[in-house]
Amino acid sequence: MDESNRKIIAIIAFIRKFIIVFFDLFFNIYVLKISKDFTLIVKMSLFGSICSFIFTVIVLKALNKHNSKYVYKFSFVLLVLCIGLLIFLKRDIVKYIYLFKMLYGLVESLYYGPYEVLIMGSNNHKTFSTFQANLNILMCISTILTPIFSGFIIEKFSYGMLFIILIIEAIIILITATKIKDYYVADHKTNITEFWNKAKKYKHMKDIYKCMFFRRISSQGVVLELLPIILFLKLNSELSLGTYNSLFAILTIISMSILKIVNKKNCSKNFYVPFSILIFISTLLLVFLPGYPTLLIYYIFMNSLGSIIESESCSCVYEAINVPELSKYNREHDIVFNIYMIVGKTISYVLAYILYTNFYSKNVLSILVAILMFFLIISCIYLKKVQKYLEKNSK
Repeated sequence: MDESNRKIIAIIAFIRKFIIVFFDLFFNIYVLKISKDFTLIVKMSLFGSICSFIFTVIVLKALNKHNSKYVYKFSFVLLVLCIGLLIFLKRDIVKYIYLFKMLYGLVESLYYGPYEVLIMGSNNHKTFSTFQANLNILMCISTILTPIFSGFIIEKFSYGMLFIILIIEAIIILITATKIKDYYVADHKTNITEFWNKAKKYKHMKDIYKCMFFRRISSQGVVLELLPIILFLKLNSELSLGTYNSLFAILTIISMSILKIVNKKNCSKNFYVPFSILIFISTLLLVFLPGYPTLLIYYIFMNSLGSIIESESCSCVYEAINVPELSKYNREHDIVFNIYMIVGKTISYVLAYILYTNFYSKNVLSILVAILMFFLIISCIYLKKVQKYLEKNSK
């Protein structure tokens, strides 16, 4: 990949993270404050995830060396449109929330389709984990700045003022993206059946898919929607929520920096399962000793130990395809692991909906987090198996 493209894509990822933090942290709270309906959050998030999955499959099947760059750039045009709708509709966004989530799902698919194919084609075993850690550090810098800044703008001014700032950022991204040059994309028709017949012969491929499946049930499923809401209900302030998330982001940067040192020294990575067990224990504390201190402990673990697991999972899923027989099937690999992830994510959302609608209690959210985070341990067991395979075959 052209070095200038690396820099541009990194800059875009950095600025884009400012916008993504809003959608990850504040958007659901914005909708919840308008609708007063937690089940709407679960339903619209699941709907958006399913739409994103469908669009991702379509995008990946359609990607080729001629259109990949333009698909990537067009995602930023639609991102500007999405934020523009928030400015125009204001509180009425709830009336069109499913259409909005569908549009945002398309934005995500048009961005991540070309991006993930690009990442898988530009790294090897020696660079994957470090590249992912570097990228996470870069985006965490924006994550440090964004929550507290966004929370301040919301409380001192309004959500409307924040939307105006976000659309300016989106326009800057769009302008920056015009400088991207052509990059390599394997030009062949997508054939999932052919890929699967070859991939299933490799145990590490099946293991990484199982890892991603259980990761989506646990740390990357409905938990991502629940945690900001749980913390907001404790703090009852967007500024306080943003301040804490900015502090947590510092923990993530420290963790990624330690991970880089581990990678440079080529240390054996036996920490996945112990880290996941510690995170699970912190969720049990949150259930049996509910309160602000145990919630804080859980957040600290998730933003330190959990961030390392997340970074390693991403690098392994990209690296797993680097087998001579499979290396040309980047798009097929992307589609298959997205299938595993959407099934896992759907399970987590359905479980959240069933538990909340039957018990209708804020405390049930903490119990749900504990149940789901048990599956992170299973995910890390498979992650360790994949890492052992990659270490063995890199020698």
